[in-house]
Amino acid sequence: MTSRRLLHLGWAVAVIAGLALAAAACGTTETTSSASPAAGGGSPKQGGTLTVGYQGEPTGLDPAIAYENEAWTIENMIYNGLVKYASGSGEAGTKIVPDLAEADPTISSDSKTYTFKLRQGVKFAAPVGREVTAEDFKWSFERMMKLPKAPATFFYESVVGATDYLDGKAKEIAGCKVVDTYTIEFQLTQPDATFLNKLAMPFMYVIPKEQVAKYGKQFNRHPLGTGQYIMTSWTTSKMVLDRNPDFYDPSKVYADQWVWDFTPTPSRQVLMIQTGDIDITGNDVPPADLVRLQNDPKWKDYVLNAPIIANACTFYNVLYKPFDNKLVRQALNYAVNRDKLVKLQSGAAISCNQIYPKGMPGYEPDANYYPYDPAKAKELLAQAGYPNGFKTTYYSLNTDPFPKLAQSIINDLLAVGVKADLKLMEESAYWTATAAPAKDISIGITDWFQDFPDPSDWIGPLYSKASAEPGGMNAGSWWNQQVEDLYKQADAMPPGPDRIALFTQMQQIIMEEAAVNPLWQFVANPMYGPNVGGYYIHPVWLNNFIDYWRK
Repeated sequence: MTSRRLLHLGWAVAVIAGLALAAAACGTTETTSSASPAAGGGSPKQGGTLTVGYQGEPTGLDPAIAYENEAWTIENMIYNGLVKYASGSGEAGTKIVPDLAEADPTISSDSKTYTFKLRQGVKFAAPVGREVTAEDFKWSFERMMKLPKAPATFFYESVVGATDYLDGKAKEIAGCKVVDTYTIEFQLTQPDATFLNKLAMPFMYVIPKEQVAKYGKQFNRHPLGTGQYIMTSWTTSKMVLDRNPDFYDPSKVYADQWVWDFTPTPSRQVLMIQTGDIDITGNDVPPADLVRLQNDPKWKDYVLNAPIIANACTFYNVLYKPFDNKLVRQALNYAVNRDKLVKLQSGAAISCNQIYPKGMPGYEPDANYYPYDPAKAKELLAQAGYPNGFKTTYYSLNTDPFPKLAQSIINDLLAVGVKADLKLMEESAYWTATAAPAKDISIGITDWFQDFPDPSDWIGPLYSKASAEPGGMNAGSWWNQQVEDLYKQADAMPPGPDRIALFTQMQQIIMEEAAVNPLWQFVANPMYGPNVGGYYIHPVWLNNFIDYWRK
């Protein structure tokens, strides 16, 4: 799913929780699917090979840089961090548990100091093959924070000295301290209710400096960590991961080998599941195949249908006219028929009319900011000085179902006088263009999949001043000082309804400004084959491959 920022080459990203998690946070009653009956039962088995189909390869596997769902799910097999999300679907999978830390951290009474003791004897995979120490975690953290292409440094600016380090005023991050060989400490400038979630993100995985020194900028094609698997080959069409014989807990390594086939389209993946050529679809089942499979007695139990915390929007780049005009943005929000976009996806979407998807804390169940109203759209365009509309180019990903959805949006815009040409781009190039220094796209589709279950993960990456800077995930370059102030205030608050109320207030400002036009919320429709054991949808990883086995 394209969360993360959606360099997603997997499900339409990235970081994504089932509605069961969000329902617990919001007091709603929605639930999400986990494993179907065909996947349940039995105990994990070791051995064998499992194959995944994806349409296209990841952009890279350097955890400091990669910000896409496909990369994250593979990195989760190769690397480890201090903490991780527990196995399991729904709310169970949102629990933070120790990973290479031997236990939960010691947290100071003022909630600003976190101290971790490391497991001893954990080694980087061969050929590095040496023990991991606290110094490796500090080095990996500081490397990530200073890489020019690192997209998420803003998550960690609450660590003492992080901003000075980012600004080149310090040679190290003072608040990340190596206490001894197996102890590392993080000091924060203020309490951070989501700090453990941020430590569980792939950006904080530990990597060996020897591998980085050997491959330099090509490290992203030669990943190596401490995880269950080692990448043994990677071409544009195929990747192979083999069991890491030195993983610290061999009982938790199930399949001997994982293979990724990067060639098949989503429709082809369905056929390959049915012929046994692959075991899991990395992309969702296309709408054209979904109804057929759901009515097929043999295969219906192998297709999941689960709303997830992820949505798609039209972004307006305020660096370009006329999208710097709030009235124009509001008009285009009224112009688009969201219900039609949902119908075009045949069960793979539900309507979304605000920046937070249903189930995310901060979501407003009774809000309907911009109902479909072409007459209102024409009225606002006239007020903005465009009584006859204007011409533009609307950009979209070239992968299904985006082209037909973008065309539907273009048709709605034409009905109110806005003539938009459609330009389709390959995914990697598209997301690069939206984050480039010039932010080269003026209007187009974007999407987001949560990194962790908190509304700060919507505001920080997508609507903050930092994210509007060149290279940031904020494709529209929009930011607002009032939102900045509320975000800073909420960031220092403990979990609870008062904090969530501030995030709801931020949403109200963003929607009144029409910074984006929320379109639909994604529903995951992956498919797996009868040889896969333990299959389920994880609330953050979606595909948690390390938990699946070959029957």
